[in-house]
Amino acid sequence: MNPTLVAPPERLSALFRQLADEWRAGTRYLSSVTEVAMHPAYQRIIGLGPQVIPLILGELVKQPEQWFWALVALTGEDPVPVSDKGRVRAMADAWLKWGRDNGWIT
Repeated sequence: MNPTLVAPPERLSALFRQLADEWRAGTRYLSSVTEVAMHPAYQRIIGLGPQVIPLILGELVKQPEQWFWALVALTGEDPVPVSDKGRVRAMADAWLKWGRDNGWIT
């Protein structure tokens, strides 16, 4: 059994932050969204499961970043209108609205 699946919230949060920092450092100079999303730390974040959705949305509140691939993978949804694809701030706003509407954030 994967211990991160039953980790207490503070342990999950610490692991998420560590992986997010690794992901940011490892992708800082990449322009390809696919390469950014395929980074091993990003993939591990997705592997943590839906329990990281509030943490990802919390990151989007602070700063819009390329968390969208992970959110689609974790939720099976994509609330971003086609007209906003590629517009990071608008994409973040769509996901934050989705998070509020679905009870992931208040």
